[in-house]
Amino acid sequence: MALKIALIGLNRIGASLGLALTRSDRELICVGYDEEPSVANAAKKLGAITRSYLALHRCVRDAQVIVLACPLDEVRENLEQITDHAPVNTVVIDTSPDKTRVAEWAQEILPENKFFTGWTLALNHEYLHDTSMGVEAAIPDLFSNSLIGINDLPGTPEAVLKLSSDLVRIVGATPYLVDSMEIDGLIAMTQELPRLSALALLLATVDSSGWHEARKFASHDYAMATQPVLNVPERKSLGLSLHLNRENAVRLIDDLNRALLHLRRQLEEGDREALQKDIDHAIEQRVLWLEQRRLMKWDSPGHTQRPRPQGPSLLGDWLDSRLQKGKDRT
Repeated sequence: MALKIALIGLNRIGASLGLALTRSDRELICVGYDEEPSVANAAKKLGAITRSYLALHRCVRDAQVIVLACPLDEVRENLEQITDHAPVNTVVIDTSPDKTRVAEWAQEILPENKFFTGWTLALNHEYLHDTSMGVEAAIPDLFSNSLIGINDLPGTPEAVLKLSSDLVRIVGATPYLVDSMEIDGLIAMTQELPRLSALALLLATVDSSGWHEARKFASHDYAMATQPVLNVPERKSLGLSLHLNRENAVRLIDDLNRALLHLRRQLEEGDREALQKDIDHAIEQRVLWLEQRRLMKWDSPGHTQRPRPQGPSLLGDWLDSRLQKGKDRT
């Protein structure tokens, strides 16, 4: 029996997951739904899904796994529809950028016979500088040779975590079990702070008196530095991810302000030697990070994660047996 996976949200993330899953050698069927039917149709043409649906409840009604790759401001409503229409023992995987709050929503909304895990996605190092967006930019190896963080709810069966880890490996990544509060701090540092920095740069320039002339010369560096503001994880409620993760965001803004004031003092005092030392250090650390990402080797002690569930793959017997028990109870 093939494992049926419903992908909710089919832009670059959802469609790339679909391409990776459908091109694996496992018996997997991917179907999908997107708020914009044209996006779902494009994903089908790419081969990311075998069937697109015009209604979410139809898409999830016989899926064993549901992957939420939708905008953050649609997650709660989608969880409610999953509760009402997905079968017993469905495993829900969320990819949104606020793990603690979404896990709380899942615990509040999903019944005991539906299970939840969260994924924090990291890109294949080859695409770190690729700014493409949308379903047309989907590629099957977008997450290969990377880590995918997995968080879960208290009491989640090890079997569910094993299934989630199996799927991570199928898309070419390495599973990394992590606490939701900890990963929210890491998301704030590596996703929210760049977005805030881009927003601040835009606000500091586009409304300034010199922008009328400066815009004529703004080029590659300005375009790259402001690009993260386009990567909003919401469809309509812009800033929701920042609001939900605001404690971490405020702390990091303070860190950024201290770094800017440190550089300001060097410039004000004309301390060229100290400025050069900081630039050298920053460049060295960036080069080191990119090399570590490429090799997937991390020299520092870092995070000690929970042991990954071991044992046979759950893409067969476990899920089939759970589904059969669910059918027997209905």
